[in-house]
Amino acid sequence: MIKDIVVHLTGSPEDAVRLSFAQTVAQSLEARVTGLQVHALPDVIAITDPSGSAFLQALLGESSKAADKVTAALRPQIAKLGEFTELRRLDVFPGQVGGALAAEARTSDLFIGTRPYGDPARQQYIEEAVLFSSGRGCIFVPPNAKLSGKIDAVFVAWKNTREAARAVAEAIPFLQRAKLVVIGLVEEGGASERFGDQPGADIGRYLSRHGVLGEVRMVNGWSDAGSAILNEAKAIQADLIVMGGYGHSRLREWMLGGATRKVLLNSEVPVLMAH
Repeated sequence: MIKDIVVHLTGSPEDAVRLSFAQTVAQSLEARVTGLQVHALPDVIAITDPSGSAFLQALLGESSKAADKVTAALRPQIAKLGEFTELRRLDVFPGQVGGALAAEARTSDLFIGTRPYGDPARQQYIEEAVLFSSGRGCIFVPPNAKLSGKIDAVFVAWKNTREAARAVAEAIPFLQRAKLVVIGLVEEGGASERFGDQPGADIGRYLSRHGVLGEVRMVNGWSDAGSAILNEAKAIQADLIVMGGYGHSRLREWMLGGATRKVLLNSEVPVLMAH
């Protein structure tokens, strides 16, 4: 059950994309939306006491005034979402932003942000910190996207791992409302014997017990799983991709490539991930 959604806000044009998507999701799920405005404090204040320096006091004052302007611009955007909304401002040092957002997400049901590696702000480490540390499902939306917000078709990239299992569990409310659910058993380099006699039977049975009737497909023969996921999602005109995030370490994915990084770099639709 998803009743409390938090949205990462920065004062950039991407806020409108994130809030529009959050509004449609919240209306569908009858959920509350909380906007989390991040105000990154000047780095220099983290290493010295600003109270004894007129320069640092002025720097802090300018930063606060700029954040106040962002808050003022965000309030009417939040108000448009309806009665059950809230705007919170997080005044934190740059290195603490991810942790602060993750802490807020832990007492909500869902986090919405811009997909890492597609974010024009190039601060993918922030969204990844929420994915790794919040213990909650995260939906990452494409930058500059014009999203209807409807989620009628969902592609689930299934692999019998902890990360994929958590993502599927977090996605249940969306899967229950979708008109088409396709579960792709993604295997690099061809199908393996580990799927057994009835590939996908376990995940299909699990979802059916939650009222989700999904079509199970084998997706094999691809050189990398990320490309396979993106291809299958496009083929069914998916409105949402569901998958585990970072089954391998981030360093390995960065050096050798991996499904998570590939999807986060290229997906044209929102991606629900869990770790």
